[in-house]
Amino acid sequence: MIKDKNVIEIRSIESLLNEKFRVPRYQRGYRWDEQQITELLGDIREYTQNVSKNSANAGKFYCLQPIVVKKANWEEIQEDGNKIEITGWDLIDGQQRLTTLFVLLSFFDDNDFRVTNHDGKREKYSISFETRDKCISFLNESGFKNGIDESNIDFYHISKCYHYIKEWFNDKLTERLDILRTILKKESNVSIIWYEIKDSSDPIEIFKRLNIGKIPLTDAELIKALILQSDKCPKELKRFVGQRLFEIATEWDEMEVTFKDEKFWYFITNDENSNIGIEFIFNILAEEWYEYLDEKISEKEKIKRGSKHFAYLVFNQYIEYNRKKIVENPEKDNIINYIKPINDIWKEVKDLFSVLYEWYNSHTLYHYIGYLITIKKVDIKGLIQLSKGTDKDVFISELREKIGIEVNYKIKKNETEYKTLSEFAYGYENYVIISILLLFNIETVVNSYSKENYRFPFNLYKKEKITSIEHIHPQNPEDISDDEERAKEWLKLHKVSLNNLQFQENNDRLELRNQFIEKIGELLTNYDNDIFNNLTEEIFNFYDNIAEIKENEKHTLYNLALVDKKTNSALNNSSFDVKREILKAYNRERYIPICTMRAFEKYYTEAPAEMMFWNNADRKAYFEAIEKVYDSFIKII
Repeated sequence: MIKDKNVIEIRSIESLLNEKFRVPRYQRGYRWDEQQITELLGDIREYTQNVSKNSANAGKFYCLQPIVVKKANWEEIQEDGNKIEITGWDLIDGQQRLTTLFVLLSFFDDNDFRVTNHDGKREKYSISFETRDKCISFLNESGFKNGIDESNIDFYHISKCYHYIKEWFNDKLTERLDILRTILKKESNVSIIWYEIKDSSDPIEIFKRLNIGKIPLTDAELIKALILQSDKCPKELKRFVGQRLFEIATEWDEMEVTFKDEKFWYFITNDENSNIGIEFIFNILAEEWYEYLDEKISEKEKIKRGSKHFAYLVFNQYIEYNRKKIVENPEKDNIINYIKPINDIWKEVKDLFSVLYEWYNSHTLYHYIGYLITIKKVDIKGLIQLSKGTDKDVFISELREKIGIEVNYKIKKNETEYKTLSEFAYGYENYVIISILLLFNIETVVNSYSKENYRFPFNLYKKEKITSIEHIHPQNPEDISDDEERAKEWLKLHKVSLNNLQFQENNDRLELRNQFIEKIGELLTNYDNDIFNNLTEEIFNFYDNIAEIKENEKHTLYNLALVDKKTNSALNNSSFDVKREILKAYNRERYIPICTMRAFEKYYTEAPAEMMFWNNADRKAYFEAIEKVYDSFIKII
């Protein structure tokens, strides 16, 4: 096993039989109930049956959830009162599983199903509870077999465990020996993931962290434990093999660091669970290996798609198949015989990772691939196939064509008419609107920042859920009159907005503006719900008139932009100029898409006459910019 900071490996139950474990006082004690115990027995039974049928689905072992241990020394008081020094393991996590297995092995100790050899060379592992003085004799002498012991809560549950096991085997007597043999075999056995904490971490803190969310048994852990165990190779090769596996372990860790970078993670996937890490690669390769093996192995050996630990099972079968090929065509050098299958499989892992990392570091590929993944129109596997055998420029052209196909949202109305981009409207085609606006933002970054470090932040887009559509010029606002505090804040903001309006040649508008300001002052002093609602409706009609916008025009791409839900809520009920000021403040703490900010800053309007309203010239210039990007992809197809 590679000697790393902490050790992870797969250990058979047979290899634990001479170990000594202590359950520290900060743990609650044994508490498994009948369901948990019988589920474990059922799983072991199913695995035993698979092994007896020589099923490929059985794999090399049935692996229990991880246990976490730390080397420890303690004193135990013997029956004669003497103290002895014990060197063993503090069981930081996993005592429920190991205690249940201990009781199960004790059950097999009856009659001719003994686990303990008479010569004493193979004893059951021992477990002691730091908080229970009599637990050593209770466990070693199988006191739990004498009925339900109610002297303390731990003894009670351990006694119940033995009772459940005995009852479960009542109708399965013929299976006892098969199950025992499966548990204790060196091959095709019951095993555990063994985490040995070797650093100076506080065990109590480790226990707390582990029990906030139990360590999941992942395919990546199983694969790592298999591939990095140099002790499985012939003794004469350990030095060379150990060095090579150390190199692989280092490269593995470097990849995991990259996968933990949320900018990289959210580029390759929409999954919020970044703990998947390198397993992301194994899941992709498992599909390729599965298809490769499909024609190489017998029907009986085939692994069922969707089975638990599918990636691990395929990995194991793939490496064994490659190893078998070497045995059939042996090399002169035994080192090559052993390490070649591992090197070959690791090369595939590294090659795939290199492809993903190259895409991530390419400004254009990053944006186009990231876009297709974000709108859920393609997966990494499909893109890998698309990129094979093509140079970068051709691949970029193929990506642009694929984007064009995906955003070609012309929807048939009847036999002859199709919707144009200007007709897409908020409310019943929101996914279309969001996809087009997202592409608009991404292509803006591709074209404007290709020589700079700025890139579209897919991590922020996905984490902050930038999937709300904001009306640049306000639509009819929601009713906030019942919330006096919010209503008064709205009145203060729009009093400023109205004061900033200048109507040098329109006395009617100036007079109406002054009336609104006066009514706002009165409401701030003496608030009334009905008066507030009437006033806001009048003010928004006033703004609509000045901006020369009709109700149906408010819901088209001339007037829509992307924001997150929280920002959308903050902007609601506000005029164009008030929204701009809110966005400026929010942009310091939240991600506001670049094209949204540009719209409110009137970036697309050539020499804007004023900054108070989203007028007809602004809307037209903004839409033309969107249309230009959209058409640049559509024309490809």
